[in-house]
Amino acid sequence: MKNSAALVLICLAGASATAQTPQATETPGSVFSIRHTWTIGGDGNWDYLTLDPSALRLYIAHGTAVQVVDVNEGKVIGEVTGLRDAHEIALDDQGQYGYVSDGPADDVKVFDRQSFEVVAKIPTGKNPRALVFDPATHLVFVVCPDTAQESKIPRRNAAGQLIPQYEPGSKSTVTVIDGDSQKRLADLLFPGHLGFAQADGKGTVFINVTDRNQIAHFSATSMEARLRRLADENPNDPATPNSPPPATGRARDPAAPTFTIDWTDSAKGTQLISRTLRTFNLGAACQAPKSLSIDSANERLFVACDNMKMQVLNASTGEVVATLPIGAGTDAVAYDPNHGLVYASNGGGVGSLTIIRQHLSDSYAVIQELPTQARARTLAVNPESGEVYLVTNITGFDLTHKGGVGDLKAATLSGSFQVLVVGN
Repeated sequence: MKNSAALVLICLAGASATAQTPQATETPGSVFSIRHTWTIGGDGNWDYLTLDPSALRLYIAHGTAVQVVDVNEGKVIGEVTGLRDAHEIALDDQGQYGYVSDGPADDVKVFDRQSFEVVAKIPTGKNPRALVFDPATHLVFVVCPDTAQESKIPRRNAAGQLIPQYEPGSKSTVTVIDGDSQKRLADLLFPGHLGFAQADGKGTVFINVTDRNQIAHFSATSMEARLRRLADENPNDPATPNSPPPATGRARDPAAPTFTIDWTDSAKGTQLISRTLRTFNLGAACQAPKSLSIDSANERLFVACDNMKMQVLNASTGEVVATLPIGAGTDAVAYDPNHGLVYASNGGGVGSLTIIRQHLSDSYAVIQELPTQARARTLAVNPESGEVYLVTNITGFDLTHKGGVGDLKAATLSGSFQVLVVGN
């Protein structure tokens, strides 16, 4: 018998034993449950999920590949390969291209959504994570957070809540890519450690600032024409693949941006693009905002926080509309506009999915806290079917190990990576 066959599977709780699961404040008309489990295999860590609601394909950033799952069949139909560590996928509004942030490669891979072949590699700032395609401008904004803070040991208070470590000099980079020409237009320098990003579809981009308990937002439409004009005036843009070197002088580094625009606190002098950056302060009720989603029609932001809270904000004013409890270890939040529901995937502890109902009166209530599985921390929502997709794997201890009990280490069951399909 192979050792893997003797692997005893044990649920591993990653959250504090004192963390309490929030109780539902309202009974749903129909209870949500895990309706299906699709075992799709694959190795390595995973990050964010993106659903193409038109093609009914689920894109999963999974280690060195992006897995593409047909949600009608529950099967992998293709992969985007050649990545070092995929983090997030953004899709254009034409059904043609997808964009993947590849952290260690310091670039974004552009792939064809029919063949799944990589058609371009666009350099970015260091260690790109989140990215978002803005349909109003066809610009792609790639978040490259200040990773210096990530090496520090997080500080928590007596209740286990994260204490933000504000660093006056911390800054992050947002690389701006032209989705039409696949050019790197510029790098924007932002204050703070940036996290998740969202576009409202009307030309405004919102980004979590995790170490400052803020949401930064700016107008993409106000910078679009200026950035493209500056790029046209510099035909030897190093972001253009295989562009010829300048006629005279030294060839420029192809990984360097043509323009760097400093929007940090200490910026000096006149910038090529006026500073239009604004922030919403979240206050003590939301510590270290982890993820972000948006209801564009009603101008509402949903902010998942590290201290088991979700805040609903007015996207125009930053006013707090509601604060709700969510589970431990949240890493993603999503809004279903067709069914008026908000979901938070909580991978800490045994894992749970917080389900929140949005009422016509602009009030919100937790209607169910569904147990899922440990590490099921990211999700995507299908607004047509109402299904929610989460991913995780199975870990345990190999009891055939010949060392002592104290030498046992958790191991992943090979091929156990799976999609959990939640519905009601």
